[in-house]
Amino acid sequence: MFGRFIYGQCSLAEAFWKFSFLGLVTAGFIARLLMIFLKQSAGYETQYLRVLINNISFLSMNPTTFALLCFYTASFLAVIAYAVVCIIGMWNTYKEYEKSKVLAIICMLLVWIMIYATVKFSIY
Repeated sequence: MFGRFIYGQCSLAEAFWKFSFLGLVTAGFIARLLMIFLKQSAGYETQYLRVLINNISFLSMNPTTFALLCFYTASFLAVIAYAVVCIIGMWNTYKEYEKSKVLAIICMLLVWIMIYATVKFSIY
């Protein structure tokens, strides 16, 4: 399924709505939800690195906060990886789309804006 998207073999509408929009919204929502749980568990600490440093030490490790820290870090890295997949997939779909290059360029720009918003939305 993702192979068709990455190689540009699906339609522009399917690539934009199904893979880019829905995928980025879902990934960003999961990362944001884990970020909220992590902030609640860490006592609303404002800096990600301070939470990381406080929970790496074996003497003061809170298991819940450490688990949420690992899950949030993994989900944020997954958002970045999926953003790269979206860029590659939309670029290949853009190259294969022959009906309206203007529409393809607009979709590509919207994907870049969605990626920026998703990463900004899910940053701690």
